[in-house]
Amino acid sequence: MTFISISELWNKWNTRSFVILSFLLQVFLVLFAPLRKKIMNDRIVFLLRLAYLMVDWVAAFGIGFISHNQGSLSTYAIEVDGALQAFWASFLLLHLGGPDTIIAFSLEDSSLWRRHLLGFIFQVGATIYVYMQIFPSNHLLAIPTMLVFLAGITKNAERLRALNLSSFSRLRKSMLLSLQSKKIAFLTDESLHDNEGDQLIKELNVQRGARYYDEEVKLPESTVVKHAHYFFQIFRVFIGNLIFIYEDREMSRKYFRNVSAIDALRVISVELNFIYEVLYTKALAIYSLWGYIFRFIAFIAFTSIVLAFVVFNRLKKHGLSKLDVEITYSLLL
Repeated sequence: MTFISISELWNKWNTRSFVILSFLLQVFLVLFAPLRKKIMNDRIVFLLRLAYLMVDWVAAFGIGFISHNQGSLSTYAIEVDGALQAFWASFLLLHLGGPDTIIAFSLEDSSLWRRHLLGFIFQVGATIYVYMQIFPSNHLLAIPTMLVFLAGITKNAERLRALNLSSFSRLRKSMLLSLQSKKIAFLTDESLHDNEGDQLIKELNVQRGARYYDEEVKLPESTVVKHAHYFFQIFRVFIGNLIFIYEDREMSRKYFRNVSAIDALRVISVELNFIYEVLYTKALAIYSLWGYIFRFIAFIAFTSIVLAFVVFNRLKKHGLSKLDVEITYSLLL
């Protein structure tokens, strides 16, 4: 009897529980994933890694449960309205795209972008299967479902591109091209590097006679970010097991001899933050020409979520469970 009760409870809540859990994991990663670059607490890092590993698994299983329910005759399987299940499937596909704050937990994760692509293709197929089973007979949420589906496709495409760009092979290839173009530029115009370096030295605004161990903060935050980005472009070659050119080495030595100790640490801190963003977030996919195109498409797609909210809010929900409606509102918000 107990086993039957547990089985009935599972059949009743399996879809709802996976949708709610997927939503909570997304919120957790959005809020706490950036903490990984600031703290070394093993418990928090473990929770972040667990959430990162679970977020794809939960979304995929949720879509699988919804797909399975379409062919089930169980009363519990059909307790959740079919159109609402299709709507939830679109949100699970959206969750599969992951938050912008984390796309990888280690360098090896980015190299597995083909695995993510294959999983994404299967999940899109399962989601479309759900639509084909439901919408011919139930058009209640067809429009908002398609709008969220568009947002999910865009978000997953952006994630896959970010994983591809941050993989070791792509990073190394882009760095080699950058080094080659820089060497050619220096050969054609030897004063180019000196002008860039002199400009940074002038912006230091260090008092005459200040020494390298001076701990006074002199640089404004905007200048620190600008200088950190300049040195990030130099030192990022280490990520690809490359070395910078001689001119860059001399420039960095000259710079850090003239900057105060605290300002040097501030510049290095921001520089490390740039490296983290490149390796573990969607930064590479966002801050590029194609990234801006993706963001424009994403803006249109996420505007569609707002439209989906408006459409869902105006629909008559007499046949829908109050709990299911509240879950849907949580997903939309």
